[in-house]
Amino acid sequence: MSRFKSSLADLMALLLSLLLAVVIWVNAQQGEDPILRQALQIPVQFIGIPENVRIIEPSNLNNVAVVVVYQGPASVADTLTAADFSATVDLSQTPYGQQQLATVEVRAASDQITLDPPAPDQISVHLEPLVSKEIPVTLDLRGSVPRGYTAGETLLEPASITVRGIESDVNPLALARVTVFLSNEDTQTKVVSPQPVFYDQQGRIAGVSSLELSHNQVTVTVPIEESADFANRVISVNIVGEPAPGYRVLNTSVNPPSVLLTGRPSLLEQPFRVQTEPIDVTGLTETFSTRVSLALPPGITLDEVQEIVATVEIEPFSSTKIFNRPIEVLGLAADREALVQPETARVVLFGPLPVLDAMPEQEVEVTVDVFGLNLGTYELEPTVSIPNRGLEIRSVQPALITVVITRPTPTAPLTDTADLESTAVPPLQSAGVEAKPLLNTFTRENTLHTGRLAPTPGLELGIASVLFNIWQCTPISGTIATYESKSLSCPRRPPQCGQIHPL
Repeated sequence: MSRFKSSLADLMALLLSLLLAVVIWVNAQQGEDPILRQALQIPVQFIGIPENVRIIEPSNLNNVAVVVVYQGPASVADTLTAADFSATVDLSQTPYGQQQLATVEVRAASDQITLDPPAPDQISVHLEPLVSKEIPVTLDLRGSVPRGYTAGETLLEPASITVRGIESDVNPLALARVTVFLSNEDTQTKVVSPQPVFYDQQGRIAGVSSLELSHNQVTVTVPIEESADFANRVISVNIVGEPAPGYRVLNTSVNPPSVLLTGRPSLLEQPFRVQTEPIDVTGLTETFSTRVSLALPPGITLDEVQEIVATVEIEPFSSTKIFNRPIEVLGLAADREALVQPETARVVLFGPLPVLDAMPEQEVEVTVDVFGLNLGTYELEPTVSIPNRGLEIRSVQPALITVVITRPTPTAPLTDTADLESTAVPPLQSAGVEAKPLLNTFTRENTLHTGRLAPTPGLELGIASVLFNIWQCTPISGTIATYESKSLSCPRRPPQCGQIHPL
């Protein structure tokens, strides 16, 4: 017995020694590679998603993540990233139709890492199965076609719409309705494509924005035909005569443009035109409107009496006309002179022919403005002024006018002929010619205006031709006495100057 106790004591001592050695070794190892505790955010992946199922919650699977706390040797823990961990949620066994808590499983790539439970360790999910349903399309036809017309059986394309979505949204749907409005303007087959409105089992409007639809629009065809004893015909305007010369009939219109006729079907089926009574436009120059009656074939009448107004649009012919107009200088200072080259401009106007024919040339003004310009030569763009009568300027030639601005050259004043009226003419008397006071026959007005002394109608012809020059006297041959001024200074002295000299 004592031997057994001694052996047991030895064994216990051995185990204690071994445990102490392990502790010492672990402490030694930790001193070299200590244990490190860290945390990372890991994105969650959803696996096992069944077919024909829509995940209602979470709404965005890409934004779901959990926080993972792990520990291990520093040499391993420091090298780990989020890619070394995986967080998954298995949806293969998740029930449909209500919210469920699904467990998050986290795994590490290294077996030296110890993981704490993730936060959160469960995620709320909601799965709904996807279903399809055929929803019938119905028509709500409102209004009516005009008198004399009949609406036939409507056609809907498609007659039903396939709806696909989650069961809770699809199952309550009952029908899709489209609405079409008819009016008095609908005289031909009407084709429209309205958007359907969906209703649930209780007759309330249901939203379908989250559903897949086989068709977003429904094509509705409503056949519209004339009744057997009615016919709709377009009215044409009957014009006679010609407008005034230079004018034309531009267009005709009538309101209403068509009328509803009634009569026997055999008469209405025959081809015929509905015209207004003749409208005479002889000599007219303006647009006008007038009430008219219709010329209808026998046996055909208007369905209802109504006012018919015809409008005839008359306009003048348009043409071009050329005006050659002198160029007027504006804004020239009093102590300046202006030379314009060329002196005239060619203006082409376009507009109504009667206006162009009746317009005087003086109403076309061409000017150049030199206000504020100094001495010199300028290339200026001319300005053309025309009456406001529907005309337009097509061209102006030349496009630029040369204007030379200078100072005027000073000139000596002309001698007044009043001082010369008493001058005698002895040479003429000595020649045996009857002497007459020739200077009395020259007017001061002629002298001052032209710089020349010109004979008045009272001067008798046949006398010797003479030249009277106030400054320099030069005879010029001729049958009428002519007197011309040629210089501003005269080197001669009396009696050479200021006298009459015979040739």
